[in-house]
Amino acid sequence: MPACLPQTLVAHYSEIVDFLSLRTGSRETARDCAQDTWLRLNTARPSLPPANFKAYVFRVAANIAMDWHRQRRREEAALEQYGALHGDAAAPDTFDTVAAADTIRRLEQVLLAQPTRSIEVFVAHKLDGLSYAETARLLGISVSAVEKHMMRVLLACQTVLAG
Repeated sequence: MPACLPQTLVAHYSEIVDFLSLRTGSRETARDCAQDTWLRLNTARPSLPPANFKAYVFRVAANIAMDWHRQRRREEAALEQYGALHGDAAAPDTFDTVAAADTIRRLEQVLLAQPTRSIEVFVAHKLDGLSYAETARLLGISVSAVEKHMMRVLLACQTVLAG
């Protein structure tokens, strides 16, 4: 009788993989679960023969998928716990921090080397959030002058970021 259970799985393998794919969200995981189902069925010794072999095989497969989800939740919880204990794994390393600080220092130098009017235009537009027209009105210059000052500052900053 137990030999019928693995044979039932083999006979309905593609259906079971489709079923498990829906449960796990992954065809590869579904195949792994189907293999685990076959192993469990191969060693199963039900006290009474199942009334419906196909339903029994699908129930075992569903239980395997549920076990997979439980194991995944345990692994995710362990990873979260590890992350909480050991800090954020996505935190930049020392090299990235030093490189960013160096870039900021070079940008600051380039900005401070710009003419005063260009710095005023840049601050009004980028930091204060004024439009070109509002910046021009505030500083008493034309919109094209605002554009030229912005272009000057942005090109200077771009050379720092590109290098």
